[in-house]
Amino acid sequence: MKNISILAASLLMVISCQKKELQKENLSLSLPKGFEQTLIYTSSTEGNNNGGMNDATEIKFRVDSVDKSSNYYITGEIMRMTFNQKMFGEEIHFDSRETSDNDDGMGEEFKTMINNPFTFKIDKFGNILEKQKFTKESADESALSQYNIIPFAFPRETVEEGFTWKVDTSNPFTKSIMPVTSSFTYKGTKDNKVEFAINSTMKGVEGVMEDTDIKGKYVFDSKTKALISAERNMPVQMGGGTATFTITPKIQGF
Repeated sequence: MKNISILAASLLMVISCQKKELQKENLSLSLPKGFEQTLIYTSSTEGNNNGGMNDATEIKFRVDSVDKSSNYYITGEIMRMTFNQKMFGEEIHFDSRETSDNDDGMGEEFKTMINNPFTFKIDKFGNILEKQKFTKESADESALSQYNIIPFAFPRETVEEGFTWKVDTSNPFTKSIMPVTSSFTYKGTKDNKVEFAINSTMKGVEGVMEDTDIKGKYVFDSKTKALISAERNMPVQMGGGTATFTITPKIQGF
């Protein structure tokens, strides 16, 4: 009887190890040449005593080619930008598809960016190999660094559920005063979807703002690794409320 119990326990251990092996995955893009996806980047604040704002940027991406090393040559194009703000009784409204006198000069600032294709090159993990650059002259290209066909680079290591890695995700403009460190955790694959959790800490400014915790979730297609959804949330220390950042694919026909 004792030998049977030992054998049963051994079999359970083998099965458990096999299941664990099946959860391991190599994460990398598998997008065909000609693949197109339009993503909408949004940010908004709610419940802020000072007022609120929301903005959205619609960008169309196309995979122009994929070389033998699985590097991707991509063209992006900003199709539309909107911005609405109501702070301390003052309102600003901007929509690149409208003619408005209430945009506080934003129309001129963004005009050269809209419908101006930009190109860039990434490896199969999503790392930028050649920075985003407009094909036509534009006043500012610095904002393009945040626009990639996927929002972060996948790890090169083989991963399994619970695998975590850290990345510096600071905004280049505020890195010197408010650096951001992010931890990404692979949550596994289910129903043809790959899910990651993100936990970030934005360093505060002494005497002005404390450290801020940011939490979010990213979901990708398990086969192609195309983005399905992305969301991050953080508290707004000045005035209260919550700031939300999302990336969602545009639905055909809208």
